[in-house]
Amino acid sequence: MVARSFLALSASVMAIGLAAPAIAQDAQSEDAAENQEIIVTAQRRSESVQDVPISITALSSDALAKAGIQDTENLSTLTPGLLVQRSVVGQIRIRGIGNENYTIAGDPGVAVHSDGVYVARAAAGLFDLFDVERVEVLRGPQGTLYGRNATGGVINVIPNKPDDEFAGHFSASYGNYDAIRPYGAINVPLSETFALRFAALGNFRDGFTRNTNANAASRGFGRLDSKDVFALRAQAGNTDDSDFKIRLAFEYLKDDSNLPAYKYLNRPTALPTSDFGGGANAFTRPFLRTVNQGFERNLPGTNRSVGSDADVFKTIQTGLSLHMSYDFGGVTLSSISAFRDTKFNWLNDGDGADIFYVNYIQQDATKQYSQELQLSGGGDTLEWMIGGYYFRESGDSFIALPFPFGANLPFYITIDGTAKTKALAAFGELRWKPLDALTVTLGGRYSDEKREAAYRYEINFGAPFVANPDLDDNFNAFTPRLVVNYALSDDLNIYASATRGFKSGGFNLLAIQPGFAPEKLWSYEGGIKASFDGGRGFANANVFYTDYKNVQVQQIVNLQSVLTNAAAATIKGAELEFGYRQATGWEAGGTVAYLDAKYDRFCTGDPTRPTAPISPGCNAANPIDLTGNRFPRAPKWTLSSYIGYNADLGGSGTLGFRLDARYQSLTYFTQFNRPLISQRGYSVYNGRVTWTDESEKYSISLWGNNLTNKKYFTEVLESGAFNPQLVGQGYVAPPRTYGVTASVNF
Repeated sequence: MVARSFLALSASVMAIGLAAPAIAQDAQSEDAAENQEIIVTAQRRSESVQDVPISITALSSDALAKAGIQDTENLSTLTPGLLVQRSVVGQIRIRGIGNENYTIAGDPGVAVHSDGVYVARAAAGLFDLFDVERVEVLRGPQGTLYGRNATGGVINVIPNKPDDEFAGHFSASYGNYDAIRPYGAINVPLSETFALRFAALGNFRDGFTRNTNANAASRGFGRLDSKDVFALRAQAGNTDDSDFKIRLAFEYLKDDSNLPAYKYLNRPTALPTSDFGGGANAFTRPFLRTVNQGFERNLPGTNRSVGSDADVFKTIQTGLSLHMSYDFGGVTLSSISAFRDTKFNWLNDGDGADIFYVNYIQQDATKQYSQELQLSGGGDTLEWMIGGYYFRESGDSFIALPFPFGANLPFYITIDGTAKTKALAAFGELRWKPLDALTVTLGGRYSDEKREAAYRYEINFGAPFVANPDLDDNFNAFTPRLVVNYALSDDLNIYASATRGFKSGGFNLLAIQPGFAPEKLWSYEGGIKASFDGGRGFANANVFYTDYKNVQVQQIVNLQSVLTNAAAATIKGAELEFGYRQATGWEAGGTVAYLDAKYDRFCTGDPTRPTAPISPGCNAANPIDLTGNRFPRAPKWTLSSYIGYNADLGGSGTLGFRLDARYQSLTYFTQFNRPLISQRGYSVYNGRVTWTDESEKYSISLWGNNLTNKKYFTEVLESGAFNPQLVGQGYVAPPRTYGVTASVNF
């Protein structure tokens, strides 16, 4: 049931939003109307977000700043159907569709694009947002125009680009836990037609959680959940309206943050249990922010080590892209050439004991190259686009699970692997307007992928066993799209669409098993988009139905994380976004998402129930029927609301107030829907107060996140370290944080 406090706040927000036109009627005039139109490029052309027949949330830099959204992890604050969680790698899901394979031989189900470039690795999907023009989140499959692995949707981060005026911005934040976040950007024209733009960010913070392990403090692990991020972006390009446009962009991000801390929801009885209350997710509160986690870099029984303590937790991303276009006069040729390098190191204490019992180690290094060409043209009645896409990725991975059991025993699993992917695609889209109010869009994409993986899998529990799988396969699919859009008026559009999605098959380096097949789905959607009161308000709603085949599912079997195509599913739901801004300074809005994501048929085994009876329609190898179980990380309800007011102080500037709230209902984290491996519904509240001077050059903000200091888990992993007893590891959400930010524009 939705929390009463959240309902009360949401009711207040909606009441103010509905009453706003009446309150402001006398004060408003046509000249004072503040149109909030946002121009997006979701369909690879510039158009108003209200005219795009897609479920899309477009967040401008102003909207991100007002809500205090500073990274991709917090985009779900204002986006219905989006769930972003920090885990071993980033867990990004839209409408329940996401990623079950953490290795370099598999892919996420939500495509992240940075400056138009596909970011292949899930480990690179969580990053800070800075000097951003807007973020577009497209919900539902987007295979025609965005291609690879966009079955759930797309997150498209679009930076500010060089322009012809000298300008800059600098801000600095300080908060509790000694949080420091300096950020600056500068635009420098070198001529009337060419400019440079630079932006850099630092994000540093002490950890939320105290680690009491005897060796933790001296090795830099005394505080977990810390932040240590440095990022920069440099761009050079022409700024005029000439037929030829060119822009070169460089991105770099280094994340040395300590890992998120987690608590154990159950443990073998031989280990201490003093900080557990005995029930599902029950803890005595004083222990929630205290853990005892040891991080051992050596593998007993081998001469292997994972390097220095400084390299235990680290992600480094480097990207280079060249954007070019030429207008031949009615026909435009566009090109995006890109390279990305991602290095990812992770070490996880898999037991929570104060002895070296078990660790999980993963170190990946990948490189990707991509080339996209688009040719587009047309007029008022007919618009068209054709294109081609090439993608190549190669990577190396080392994964290890040492099991010394506190006695330095030479028990371990080690995996040394490589993976390669080559993908080719051709796509096209035709947009036809037989009537002024009617638009029909027909598109399609053919994708062909070749994937290879070779790895050495060694397991040693007294006697070594070695396997050397050498796998390769080809995957291809045709993904068409049909959309019909009808404008009932200038401010009211309705649309219906049918789209096919395709997520490539691949290989699972965490187990000795053959490859898994691609996921394929058909998604059907109908929606309405309405603007009112001269653009001050909007309300967008949609319903959707998805027929989902070959769902890739992960589970623990005999210490191996096995991934199979074990299930078919149906996903259906509805989403609503609304907002209103008055001329008098009031604004309010929110989102509602209902999601029913369940397995249609799914027979499997459960290592915690080795003697389970065989369900009807299942077999001895997979005796348990999970038909009707909810998807992991797919809450039934997510709701958000906000309310704000900008008070005009005359010559002293403006004073703005903003309160945001978000509710998420019961969330399971495995297909078994275990009460222990779940998070009950919770609400979170954030607030900001901002003073801006009359010239809008200077501003100071006081802010607070998780104002009620709500304690909850953002992610729960299920470890097989103590097989057949599974251990739940809950990642504790950030506590209440607060601070001040000062900014200057010049």
